Amino acid sequence: MKSFEKKFELHALITVLFFIFPLLISCCTFTSSSGFKGKFNPPDVESNIEGLKPSMYSLNETIVIVVENSLWGVSAVQTAVNQYILDLQNTGFTTILYTNAISTVQSLKSLLQSWYTSYSISGAALIGNLPYAQYYHPAITGFSAETFICDLYLMDLDGNWLDLNTDGVYDKHNASGGGDIFPEIYIGRIDATNRVLGGQSNSQDIITVLNRFHSYRIGGVSRSHKAITYIDDDWQPWANTWSNWLSYAYSNRDDINTPKTWTNSTDWLNNRLVQDYEFAHICVHSGAGPGMHYFGPGGSGEGTISSTQIHNKGPTFNFYNLFCCHGADWITSDCLATTYLYSGSRSISVIGSTKTGGMLEGSYFYNSLGSDNSIGKGLHDWFQFMTSYSSNYVEWFYGMSIIGDPFATIDYDCTIFTPRINSSTHFPANSLSSNKYPHFDWTIPVDVNGITGYYYIIDQNPSTIPNQFTGNFSATNGVNITTPLTDGTWYLHVVAKDGAGNIGTYADHYAVQIYTPTPPPPSIPGFPLLSLISVLVLISVIQLYLLKKEQKNTK
Repeated sequence: MKSFEKKFELHALITVLFFIFPLLISCCTFTSSSGFKGKFNPPDVESNIEGLKPSMYSLNETIVIVVENSLWGVSAVQTAVNQYILDLQNTGFTTILYTNAISTVQSLKSLLQSWYTSYSISGAALIGNLPYAQYYHPAITGFSAETFICDLYLMDLDGNWLDLNTDGVYDKHNASGGGDIFPEIYIGRIDATNRVLGGQSNSQDIITVLNRFHSYRIGGVSRSHKAITYIDDDWQPWANTWSNWLSYAYSNRDDINTPKTWTNSTDWLNNRLVQDYEFAHICVHSGAGPGMHYFGPGGSGEGTISSTQIHNKGPTFNFYNLFCCHGADWITSDCLATTYLYSGSRSISVIGSTKTGGMLEGSYFYNSLGSDNSIGKGLHDWFQFMTSYSSNYVEWFYGMSIIGDPFATIDYDCTIFTPRINSSTHFPANSLSSNKYPHFDWTIPVDVNGITGYYYIIDQNPSTIPNQFTGNFSATNGVNITTPLTDGTWYLHVVAKDGAGNIGTYADHYAVQIYTPTPPPPSIPGFPLLSLISVLVLISVIQLYLLKKEQKNTK
């Protein structure tokens, strides 16, 4: 009898597994949020929580935007900074945005060093009242002792900086430990904390100048590609050489260096400052303070110009290189550099010194600018060639700084900005969908020449850049895909074309994942699962009855 029961149990188990297990598996098929069935592996998503780590944008050369934490809380500042970042992306940069609080200049430098190590950053814009280092050098022949702001500390990432008497001011800098004393990166300061002129708050001034940077990049505040050198009395013997520096970047320029006749306060303020120049290289004493020009031999005899007068006149150039001692001492109220930047409706960047000194051997700087490099890269390249002044390197050059946009170029970059793609049928990007006919639309970029159309491609390569030979042209900012897409990941790539015939070199890319729904397993028409189980149970009961009957007959 036991053998019969075992036969029955085995037979019943096989019956259940054969009929029920496939049904249970079919009932467990995954149903996605898009409403269709199928098995899939979701895409990897890297979380990026604002404030815990930098926001990354992926394009080319990597730069950093550091924003003072309290400023980042102002929504209008966020809007202006995000536009600045977008413009830099479209110009070809990869940007890192950092908005956490930074309490010391050493912490700021550690961040720059870490980004240099991890991402090979080339420069940074410091927006707001961020920490700075000071340096002290003792008096030597021709130079008085000075304590001054030294942004070279933040640019030189591998040099050895020492505070010998632990007073918070550095007083020794050398190349021990395998480093050097020259900058690895460049930085620019965008801050109006110590500006009184104009009556705006720091955040308002910063928003204004960031919006101006955007306007410059689309041709809105550009000037004629022309420079002026303005070399006052005490440097007249070197005027021809110094004027020739600019020939590397500007074939069209006015070289003004005749003492008394031309280089005086009245001529500079009322004649030159309101003309159509893109770049000014001005060599004039700043006398008793960083907010005054002093004209004439030794800085006296041919008039003065204050920051207030410059503000009231309204400077009209895009760029300034101030060979004016202390002219960029931006922790003082309304220094010359801050005034030229924030009081000019077209001003973008100012080069100057926070101490005695200024730019000598300027051919290296202007050669870099003439090679389509940025203001910051030009300063970086110039620093590399200052070894000939090693004996007075500290005294002449340690105060050199950029006030304004370090990433701007002198040939205003009329880059064709990148459209930003969206999809009403496949949102968000990279989401799973069974719709094989996506619709895409994209933003219309701002452009000085107007946008006349777009080139697009849809393929399975994540980095394709369409052009007039490979792309499909659309005069409107959208497209319907009419040929069904096969299963897999697809990318739409779009660049814009402007009214002058220029075509963007950086594309936006939008990913979609297409999956065909997995069909359900075949079912018995009109025979639901519960009924099938009931039949199987009935079969098992009948089998048990027959086995017991057979057992009685055997007895």
